[in-house]
Amino acid sequence: MDSRARPRSVTMEDVAREAGVSRALVSLVMRESPLVSPARRALVLETAERLGYTPNRLASRLASNRTHTIGVFLLGLHNPVFADIYAGIAEGIEGSGEHLMVAVGAAEQDAGTDVDPAREAEAITSFVDLRVDGILLAGYTGSPESLTALLRGTPAVVITRELTAPGVDSVLADDRLGGRLAVEFLNELGHDRIAHIASRATLPYGSRRAGYVEAMTRLGLEPLVVEESMTERGGHRAMGEILRTASTRPTAVFANNDLAALGALGALASAGLSVPRDVSVLGYDDTAFAASDVVQLSSVDQHGRDLGRGAAEQLLRRIAGEDGAPVVRRLAPRIVPRQSVAPPRSWA
Repeated sequence: MDSRARPRSVTMEDVAREAGVSRALVSLVMRESPLVSPARRALVLETAERLGYTPNRLASRLASNRTHTIGVFLLGLHNPVFADIYAGIAEGIEGSGEHLMVAVGAAEQDAGTDVDPAREAEAITSFVDLRVDGILLAGYTGSPESLTALLRGTPAVVITRELTAPGVDSVLADDRLGGRLAVEFLNELGHDRIAHIASRATLPYGSRRAGYVEAMTRLGLEPLVVEESMTERGGHRAMGEILRTASTRPTAVFANNDLAALGALGALASAGLSVPRDVSVLGYDDTAFAASDVVQLSSVDQHGRDLGRGAAEQLLRRIAGEDGAPVVRRLAPRIVPRQSVAPPRSWA
């Protein structure tokens, strides 16, 4: 074992002793107090630089009851919509002096909807224990009561879900409307056999499915819903099940997100079916790969970047002391048509 002693960090006391001043004066200089004369400031800074002193930023922030840090919880990194949301968050805090600390809920590629509640709770507890100024939660799956207990008064904004809890704001797309728009768009093209690949009912994210069922019922069409994890592999499995079990093959499939839609495209190709000639496919989130020249996936845009930016701006207002009842902000989704959708062949 290496017996050499670990070098000791230079402290304010060391700087004060070397410069022949008090520790309190060194502290004032490090906090950029205007009460220190230019000559004494220069002496302290020159001594600190010569000794290699680095200010303890965390300690000074804690002393001011602010850490200038925001905790960001993301459901997973496998879904690119969370990258869009994070990019919006980074834009929203730009120039605020806040820094981001990130925790991820589902680390495995096919864990998209199998979230471990303990992992969520651990991330939020860690943020609170580290005394972050506020928390942003994208893809939180727990209950309002659990979140209230975990936050212990820390301001928070939930992204992609409306959650009713004291001190918690919500920024989300109107997913129920998005589900209706998806069905109406496909039906207007002539599709009346429209299947839906939905997230699992155990998750608090059923608005897209509800909008789909509502629109199908209103149009007099028969809903066909298959639940799966919202990953590429989940979409592949769901599409395979639809092809195996549906009494009549659907002419269009609406997937709960772009990853599941990508899996559906793979399953259709494996079955020897052409998109959109045999089956049209519509995703949700309008992530970057949906617009790629190779995929050209039609999708429902929930404005992920705008969600992140709006949530960050709302949290900054709370951190600055804005009071009031919890805010719920909904963005209207829109259809982005691309080459994966076309009228059914009998209408072409």
